[in-house]
Amino acid sequence: MFSVRSMRLAALLLASVSALSAACGGSSAPGNFAEPPPLVSLPADEAPHDAGIEWWYFNGLLTDGQGQEYSYHYVTFNSQGGAAVPHLLQASLGDHTSGEHLTGEKVLLQAPYRDAVGVNVAVNGWEMQGDGQVYSLEFDLGGRSLDLKAVSTRPPVLHQGVGLVDLGPAGETFYYSRTRLDVTGSITVAGEQRPVTGSAWMDHQWGEVVGQQVGWDWASLQLDDGSDLMAVQVWDPSDKTPFSGYGTLVSPGGSALTLDEDDLSITARDTWTSPDTGITYPSGWMLNVTSLDLSLELEPVLANAEFAGSSYTPAAYWEGEVRVSGTREGREIGGRGFVELVGYDTEQLEAAPTP
Repeated sequence: MFSVRSMRLAALLLASVSALSAACGGSSAPGNFAEPPPLVSLPADEAPHDAGIEWWYFNGLLTDGQGQEYSYHYVTFNSQGGAAVPHLLQASLGDHTSGEHLTGEKVLLQAPYRDAVGVNVAVNGWEMQGDGQVYSLEFDLGGRSLDLKAVSTRPPVLHQGVGLVDLGPAGETFYYSRTRLDVTGSITVAGEQRPVTGSAWMDHQWGEVVGQQVGWDWASLQLDDGSDLMAVQVWDPSDKTPFSGYGTLVSPGGSALTLDEDDLSITARDTWTSPDTGITYPSGWMLNVTSLDLSLELEPVLANAEFAGSSYTPAAYWEGEVRVSGTREGREIGGRGFVELVGYDTEQLEAAPTP
């Protein structure tokens, strides 16, 4: 495993060397400064790390052979530092035809695979394995089982340019994404196996995070002009005071543009109150990026996309697919994506172990 502390020390050393090189004439042109070195190195950092919390996350849209659509998210957490559950997997599945939203979780009590080259978890029929190029995803919920293969079609993207993002007093995390993966496989419904195809998004994040101290509104979007967008606003769950915000736009060719907090906004247009928990979440959003002349409307496919009732993470959260419409530089644009809402459950503020 890789130590978070050793990674930070190495990065600081590299940054110091780069700055010294520029100051001593290493820059090719006057006034140019060396770019900060990346803090994430791939494929090495696909592997598990010696971190307080780490997660590999997927979301996506599937269409079966009958033309029916499904959306899902699937995440595995590694936890250290005395956590009751060192390995937790959670998944949700939205059936767009029936309107059902199914959730579930599995736990693995053994330590993570120390020699793994990427995520490598299997427990009771659930599996998440991959090396950064190809991933195997298997889980079952409510009589439906999925067996998926996801293949990355674009280079990985390091958020904030170097792969380190700020979560306010909760800490910092290393963070990169694979923003488009082609998905093939099958879904089995009531004993009937159907072929599925679709597209997925993958995140990998790790660090020393105090989970109770942070909330966020996060979106991952795959737009029909071939570009991808991640945008997030991070805030204090006790009073909604903003901590930070940032985004990344990925071009159809795979190049990434970092978006600053002042350049983007995520504004809710409505709310939805869960009949199960009584928690009120934002529902329906306007996402604007000023520098790109980009204005998007995000509409939830299923209003009820809450993940609640976990035996291991008391706080509920909202995680669901959105349809995207809007304009970029005056031209119409559409797409699909996911929104994740964390911090709206007041139980999150109660002392509890990290998942």
